[in-house]
Amino acid sequence: MTHRMLCTAFFVLTAAVAAHAADAGAVKLTQQENRITIEIGGQPFGDYYFGPEGGRAYVRPFLWPVRAADGTIVTSDQSQAVPSKPGEKIDHPHHRSLWVGHGDVNGADHWALKGADTPKQRHDGFDKIDGDTLVEKLTWEGKAHDPILAEQRTLRFFAYPDGARGIDVTSVFTPLDAPVTFGDTKEAGLCSVRVAGPIAKTSTLTESTGLVSTQPSDEKIVWGKKADWCDISGTIDGKPYGVAILDGPSNPRHPSNWHVRHYGLLAPNIFGLSAFDKNVPKDAGNLTMTKDKPTTFSYRVVIHVGDAKAAGLEQKYAELAGGKGQ
Repeated sequence: MTHRMLCTAFFVLTAAVAAHAADAGAVKLTQQENRITIEIGGQPFGDYYFGPEGGRAYVRPFLWPVRAADGTIVTSDQSQAVPSKPGEKIDHPHHRSLWVGHGDVNGADHWALKGADTPKQRHDGFDKIDGDTLVEKLTWEGKAHDPILAEQRTLRFFAYPDGARGIDVTSVFTPLDAPVTFGDTKEAGLCSVRVAGPIAKTSTLTESTGLVSTQPSDEKIVWGKKADWCDISGTIDGKPYGVAILDGPSNPRHPSNWHVRHYGLLAPNIFGLSAFDKNVPKDAGNLTMTKDKPTTFSYRVVIHVGDAKAAGLEQKYAELAGGKGQ
């Protein structure tokens, strides 16, 4: 084979490898009546529900299920009447896999479920469903179900070169009229995840600061503490999986405190300061927004195989902090 033929073969092979890598990370969004179906690399990743689902009244959007690259479901929808997997414990019906919520929005509870009295995050439509990104318009209700807060929510889905999956979740909040206060409560997470039961049963909680909790009895090592990122990892059928949330460096009060529990909840929470530290006065965590100054929160969710160290979260956070996309 001549030198020219070898060069041609090399470039053809390189192009084929690049094309395969691009296909493996390709994102497809398909709108259906009540949800957006997400595929990555031609495989199911999850469904983003923005309307009633399974006979249950619509309260707030959620992403269910969330799958690792091998198709394993790593999150739990706690609203289900029966467990989604054998051995799954149903204890917090308002924990719906991956969602945005806050327990005190001008006194309205956008965290729990309280039947017809539950204030809604109304889906007003999409500004964009294209490529790897969707942009949704939402209106948050007050205690009297009156509209008080507009949200522009952007979700971007992608694959890392190492096979991990990523979701960028960005919310821009603008009060519609009077100021809106996100109150001091631990029952909050503007990017919340409930992991699958098997992960929770074998969970290790890891924060960017190096703090680690391996069992419920030492959970307070990490609970309520500040960190750039927090990870919850465990095993499913003997194989390690994990989910991490990276706190955007431009977020208010960065780095975030973390409402993270061994039973499976992972949520950045800058608001519940008096719950995390009993020496802090009540309402110290309040954050008030005004109409003339929209407030933005941005997070990156990493769905990975292996533990926190194997996931390379320090490097992934450095990429986020440096403004590097995937």
